[in-house]
Amino acid sequence: MQTLTATFTASAKLLLIWLLLVSGPTQAMADGQYVDLMPKSKAEVELILHTLESSINGPDGNDLPPIVMMLHGAEAHRFVRGNYEDNKDLVDQTAKLAAYGVLDVQICETWMRGNNYTHSDLFPFVQGVPLGTAEIERLSSEEGYSEYSVSM
Repeated sequence: MQTLTATFTASAKLLLIWLLLVSGPTQAMADGQYVDLMPKSKAEVELILHTLESSINGPDGNDLPPIVMMLHGAEAHRFVRGNYEDNKDLVDQTAKLAAYGVLDVQICETWMRGNNYTHSDLFPFVQGVPLGTAEIERLSSEEGYSEYSVSM
């Protein structure tokens, strides 16, 4: 029973993320969206990226608002150069979405220091910000970004 409950909970979380990402802009949205991601698995990150990539190819692909993906937890390890071989598909897909201007990947520099990473460890499409949570607050209050905070 416990395994069934855990599977249902994980599936419900993935469905919620998918719905948030494909729902598109609303009337109340201002300049963009951000997703505060703290996924527990590579599969969850892949699902988010796949959903975004599918949106590019949809009828409203050119009208997508910018989505800031804030990295400041265990998932951030996947986006440093030293871990490329283990995360090649994920990193390549993220780079593609960044190149299309759909995804703006940011990483918390406080998290980086705590994990002994420097800017030279980052891929060119990953931008450091001093404090991830403060940047999310700034995006919301100063730039009018809509909050889609997803904790998995």
